[in-house]
Amino acid sequence: MSGTGSIGAPVRGAARATALVAVVASSACYATLAVLTRLAYRAGMQPMSLLAWRFILACALMTAVQCVRRMGDLRVPLADVGRFVVLALVGYGAGSVCFFLALRHADASVVAVLLYTYPALVAVIDRIFAGVPLGPWRIAALVMTFAGCALAVGAGSSGVRTDVLGILFGLGSGLGYAVFSVLLHRWLPGRQRTVIMAYLFGVAGIAFAVAALVSGGTMSTSGWSSQAWTILALVVLLPTFLAVLLYLGGMRTLGAAQAALVSSLEPLFTIALAAVLLGERMSPDRWVGVALVVAGVVIAEWRAAPGNVEIAAGL
Repeated sequence: MSGTGSIGAPVRGAARATALVAVVASSACYATLAVLTRLAYRAGMQPMSLLAWRFILACALMTAVQCVRRMGDLRVPLADVGRFVVLALVGYGAGSVCFFLALRHADASVVAVLLYTYPALVAVIDRIFAGVPLGPWRIAALVMTFAGCALAVGAGSSGVRTDVLGILFGLGSGLGYAVFSVLLHRWLPGRQRTVIMAYLFGVAGIAFAVAALVSGGTMSTSGWSSQAWTILALVVLLPTFLAVLLYLGGMRTLGAAQAALVSSLEPLFTIALAAVLLGERMSPDRWVGVALVVAGVVIAEWRAAPGNVEIAAGL
């Protein structure tokens, strides 16, 4: 991807290795979100206010980065602003809300796996609304993904913290990000990703702040403990700001298709962190489920046409 956000030809050697490390690091950063959110709930933080402050602060950081790069690019056509609003509310915002609510009803490792249904859901959406043929490889990927989810959420297992709402919200997070990915690819091809994300973060932050106040909550941070502030700082820096910048940087060299493929490591990082920090444990059948989900993502991405894969950009 060039400096303006277009995808360039892959290169070899040290630059490619650096890009690969960047995307893996991005996956590890984003994988912290589920664990940090669970810790935030333990510290007494509420979903809407946490989401609002996450995106408001991330917007400030992303805008600062773009100002250093090229401030003038932040001026965008009015039509694009309308699209940013729709993407922020219907796609990215809806996926974020479902993800945060799912963590109230299910283990972090389960929610992370359910989120990763979104590459398969992108294929389904493209088939229904754009007539894009699935083909045998995509069908196989869909079957593997959803079979893996059934095992990963603990179907037939004991000791798994999840319920129907956890599963529905988890799948809803995948659907929200799938809608975001499809609309991003169709509405805003070639736009700078840092500019897009600065606007999306800003719109989402305002929307969640309003939602917090309307629902009887508060945006006040006066009662927050030092632990809550630390968690918020980590949520903004790791799974939001750094995850996006590292991914976009790696995608410039690897291309969107290969970067999305590498990002399928993310659920594995979440599971490892959840085991260490939250004490969550995976049974053998759930590990089989995780393997099936990751394999489904790999197959879907590997067989996809490079020019059509924008699945994970900006997540």
